[in-house]
Amino acid sequence: MDIKEQILKEMRNPKLYTEKVIEYVEKNVEDAFNICCRKGLSINQWKPDSSFGNQVNQKTVLLTVRMFDLWETALVDVLSEHLKKFGVKVIPSHDSRGDLTIIFPDGKDMIWEVKTTQAKNAWTGATHSASKYKDYILIGYDLNKDMKLHPGVNNKFIKDLVVIVWDKMNIDWLGEPSKNSSWTTLPIPIRVIKERPEIVVVGGLKSSTKWCKISRESLGDYKLS
Repeated sequence: MDIKEQILKEMRNPKLYTEKVIEYVEKNVEDAFNICCRKGLSINQWKPDSSFGNQVNQKTVLLTVRMFDLWETALVDVLSEHLKKFGVKVIPSHDSRGDLTIIFPDGKDMIWEVKTTQAKNAWTGATHSASKYKDYILIGYDLNKDMKLHPGVNNKFIKDLVVIVWDKMNIDWLGEPSKNSSWTTLPIPIRVIKERPEIVVVGGLKSSTKWCKISRESLGDYKLS
């Protein structure tokens, strides 16, 4: 097994996400929700659904955007510590090529795009996503928006999780740029269940008509320990 295969195997360790990454995010939630932590508010107290009128979906977008940097930082820091035994470095990517770069001892690198979502069965990106690298870390989650948040403690407010570590992704984002939208979506074709079962790290994929239904795994059992 070469070093790249070893790294991929390590990146597909479920405990890396259900324990280390989740703990990092929940302990550092102040980075995303400073006001909530400072005032001891829940997300729903801070931003009630009623404040969004008939566009409550905009609340989900707001929360996902605010949490993205926290997820990305958690992945970089956790993977950096976990993979250092292989002599690799993990750093954030500060350009349009991706979000996370793994640098191997020989100087070669592997650039990963990170996508997070609270949607049920797809991820969202911009139209330029299709022109990027084909290695993706896909994270889906749901939040307990009624839990009051506090700084410096483990705010166990992430209810469930799905993680897909998809190298050499061979499907396309759906959507074309227009005057009204530059967004694309990434549903997962049902053929992936048989072709790439190893990419599903936490949660699962269920066959449907054309696109997979994505099942997130409850984190309740992990958090009881």
